[in-house]
Amino acid sequence: MTLQVTLNVSNHVVENAQRIAQQTKQPLEKILSEWLDHVAEELPVESLSDKEISTLCEARLPEAEQNELSVLLADNREGKLETIRRVRLDHLMQKHDDLLLRKSQALREAVKRNLREPLAA
Repeated sequence: MTLQVTLNVSNHVVENAQRIAQQTKQPLEKILSEWLDHVAEELPVESLSDKEISTLCEARLPEAEQNELSVLLADNREGKLETIRRVRLDHLMQKHDDLLLRKSQALREAVKRNLREPLAA
């Protein structure tokens, strides 16, 4: 189910979304909707259950995406990426970076809850 909503969005957000929409040849509304879906799916780490925290501590990119990322990174090093593949690389890198951030937050929360020992310094 979807509901149409009118929002005021900052110029910075609109400019970034327009850039991605142009690069991916998708409507601006679709990009913004996907972003909102993404944010709504990722609850703050502190609100997750112990089991969810433990699972997130072990999270990895799906194997197919990790393999694709490796290929794109290799091609990028060799200067072999055309625009559409560069956009895909950017997307996968952002997903990878987001996952690393969430994992680090989960590890911090796991230590705080005594679910894990602190990492050695």
